[in-house]
Amino acid sequence: MKRISIIVAVLTVVVAGCRAEVRMLLDVDESGAGTLTAEVAIDDQLEELISQLFGSDSSNIIAELDLGLEGTSETRLEDDMTVYSTQVAFTDETEIAEASAGNFTEFSLVLNDEGTSLEATLDVAGELDLAQFPLDPATIDADALSASLIVSLPGEPTRHNADKVLADGGLSWDIPFDSELYVFADTEYPGGSFPWWLVGLLAISGGFALAVWLAAVRRDKKTGDVRRAAPEPPPVTPPDQATETPPQPESPFFDIE
Repeated sequence: MKRISIIVAVLTVVVAGCRAEVRMLLDVDESGAGTLTAEVAIDDQLEELISQLFGSDSSNIIAELDLGLEGTSETRLEDDMTVYSTQVAFTDETEIAEASAGNFTEFSLVLNDEGTSLEATLDVAGELDLAQFPLDPATIDADALSASLIVSLPGEPTRHNADKVLADGGLSWDIPFDSELYVFADTEYPGGSFPWWLVGLLAISGGFALAVWLAAVRRDKKTGDVRRAAPEPPPVTPPDQATETPPQPESPFFDIE
C-alpha cells in the first residue's frame, strides 16, 4: 500500500480537482476474529488521469499495485468514487500482525475478559525515498485527499489517541504521508470491569461499623452487670422522739422529791 498511496497522493496534489481516499480498516469482534482491509478510492477525473499516464485502464493499473495485503481483492463503486480494496480475514487476533506486516511496522492487540488493548505503528512511506516524489504534505488539501486508519474493536473506548470517535464507536486516525503513525486504544466491555475497589471500601466500612457495634454492646453489658451486682441499702427508720424521755441530770447536792 505504500507505493500506491504515495502515487495517488502525488497525482491528487498535482492535478487540481481530483479527489482520492486511502483507508486502512481493522474490524475485530470479541472472539478475536475479524478482517483487515486496505482501500484506495479515486474519483472519475483521477481514474482517467491514471489511464492516460500509464497507457492502460486504471482499474488494471491499481488492481495490480500492492496494497500491502495478500487477500481477496475487489472493485466497487461508492457514489462517484471507484474503490479498489484487498481484504484479509483472520480467526484470531494473533494472525493480524503477520497479515498487516506490509503496512504496520509494529502491531499488538490483546483481548481479555474486560476489554481490548491495541498498540501499533503504521508507516505508509516505509522504505520509499520520498525525495523522488514531488510531495509536500503542506500542500495536500484534506478535501481532495484523505488517508485514514479506522479501527473497530469490541467494547467501549476508554483510552486512545484517535483523531475522532465515529458514531458506531469506531476510532479514526489521520494517516500522515511523510511520517509514522503511532496508535493506541483501550476498550472496556459493558460491565466487564467490576469496581472491586468499591467492594473493598464497603468491606472496610462494614468491618469498622461492626467493631464499633460490638464494643458498644460489650460496654452496655458490663454496665448492666455492675448495676445488678450492687445491693440496695437497707431502709433507715428514724427514732420515736414522742415516747423517748431524755435523761435528767443528777444534782450534786441532794435529791428533791
